[in-house]
Amino acid sequence: MNKAVELLNLWANYEQENPKADLTQFCQAYLASQQHKSSLASFWQSPVPPDRASLLIKLIGRISKLHTLHALAAFKKCGLNSFDEFLYLSSVAYMTNPKKTDVISAHFNELSSGLLILDRLKKSGLILEQGDAYDKRTKRLTITSKGQSLLEACYQKLNEVNQLCFGELAEDQVELGIHLLQPVEASLAEHWLGAKMK
Repeated sequence: MNKAVELLNLWANYEQENPKADLTQFCQAYLASQQHKSSLASFWQSPVPPDRASLLIKLIGRISKLHTLHALAAFKKCGLNSFDEFLYLSSVAYMTNPKKTDVISAHFNELSSGLLILDRLKKSGLILEQGDAYDKRTKRLTITSKGQSLLEACYQKLNEVNQLCFGELAEDQVELGIHLLQPVEASLAEHWLGAKMK
């Protein structure tokens, strides 16, 4: 059978089973179906979960943990003591004059933990705290020139860590991962924030 006709038939079958799906979803499903089903996932010195969703979250969690460990080792050379300090400093730099609570909420931390992180950054001279012109109880944050220099050094280190972790993936594979996981993150964040507001 002609390959174009075969592809068209596959698309037709997929569309019939998934009437709301678009071409992008078909392509993703097709590529996933071409993977070797016999290849079993494995984890270094750790058991494999019994279902696919647990396997995926374990994989994401372990990659995240290992990435954080490598990044933290690199950040310590720059003067930061936690990955959260880097994330908070980056948020202060790229959010417009944020409130403390805006920065803390953006990283899904409890208020007390977030305040401790911000206090460490302030004591290190990396951020400044200023009063709000309209609300005397609110504190606004800005990054200092020292903080900006340190942040730029950390991003250089982070690029090295990212290359170590994801350098073997092609650019389109990275894009596909982002495309698939970003809606999951958005949904979970919305759910978490909604539950927190109750």
